[in-house]
Amino acid sequence: MDSQAEIVRNDNLAHTYFRLTFTMRRAAVPRPGQFYQVRCSSSIDPLFRRPFSVHRAVRGRDSLSVEILYRVVGRGTEWLSQRKRGEPLDVLGPFGNGFLIDKSRDAVVLVARGIGTASVYAVGEEVRRTDTKREIFVLIGARTEERVLYESECRKLGTVFVYTDDGSKGFRGKAPDLLAHLAREKRIPERFYVYACGPARMLQDLATLSRDLGFHGQAALEERLGCGFGACLVCACPLRPDAIVRNQQWEKPALHWSDDGTQVYSLVCKDGPIYDLNEVDWDEWTA
Repeated sequence: MDSQAEIVRNDNLAHTYFRLTFTMRRAAVPRPGQFYQVRCSSSIDPLFRRPFSVHRAVRGRDSLSVEILYRVVGRGTEWLSQRKRGEPLDVLGPFGNGFLIDKSRDAVVLVARGIGTASVYAVGEEVRRTDTKREIFVLIGARTEERVLYESECRKLGTVFVYTDDGSKGFRGKAPDLLAHLAREKRIPERFYVYACGPARMLQDLATLSRDLGFHGQAALEERLGCGFGACLVCACPLRPDAIVRNQQWEKPALHWSDDGTQVYSLVCKDGPIYDLNEVDWDEWTA
């Protein structure tokens, strides 16, 4: 965990989307799905750091090069978008549990919307690094064609399917609708494993679809992080008590149980941000 980083590039990809590259010394190589906490200010305003998931990470001879994708949505990210090459950056991390990379031969389906492409792209690169022949399908989309992000890069991983809300490019509809369509039309293999990152409603619909189609998957929850270290409790996420996944990588040290054991909450910043698709109580999370 190192707070001294230097900006290498800060490119405007499209509209309000940026790709930031920074280098860190004496830094651990992050797992896909982990995140960094970045101070997006030269003062104490905004006070809280901003979390950014790992897009790519490359180990050099004496440093680590990290890429993050971000969207300008407020004062913090606006400040970040104005940073230049050579400037220092106050970074902590990596944090979080990261994706569990499925080791089966099932096809991999990466599902993302907008900036959610950052997390699942890292998964795709890791899968491709360890298995050059495994089939990878990437579902990416946005509201309109102009906001579809990273299509050409995703084609380096595998077969890409694009969706837009208005039908201006690719499939008209949402990601779960497209996935159901592809499965129904047998345009993807019968057996596949899903890694997803996007809005909570999209993830909820994928969880429902997973029970209908019989696939397994994981989701990155990145919508509600505050302090990033378990103090503010804003990221408390309801889980299904009978579906909790715990292992060496997913230890879940911050679970909070009700006295009668019928309800349990997880802190996304400490236990996540990655969860099994069917682990989250989506009805309560999206309420």
